[in-house]
Amino acid sequence: MFEIIAHTADVRLRVTAPTLEVLFTEAVRGMYAVMRAHPGHTRVEQAVIIDDSPEITVLLVDFLNEVLRRAYTAKEMYTRVFISYLDETTVEALLFGVTPSSFEEDVKAVTYHEADVHREGDAWTTMLVFDI
Repeated sequence: MFEIIAHTADVRLRVTAPTLEVLFTEAVRGMYAVMRAHPGHTRVEQAVIIDDSPEITVLLVDFLNEVLRRAYTAKEMYTRVFISYLDETTVEALLFGVTPSSFEEDVKAVTYHEADVHREGDAWTTMLVFDI
């Protein structure tokens, strides 16, 4: 016997941008909006390099999960993201920000579910699902 129990344990975020670099940057900003992050005062700077993703959608999700991991483990909140290199499988970014004073929403992970980075007309877009 089994029972399916519906629950709302995720938040969806649609991101649209004119370039892939801006899409990645806006996805970070959107994730912090989902987390309802409040910046603190201590400045932080971090380089993030991911170079083994099989394609651009997985790369974006991997990148966001790395930023999320650092939010909780290193207590970092990035307010500026500079993408120095980006192709289908690699992203190199320099992130600047502060230590967060708090996160009101606990985001556990960025999922691959529904994620699909693609072009729509002149813009890049994706849907991101955050497990909360």
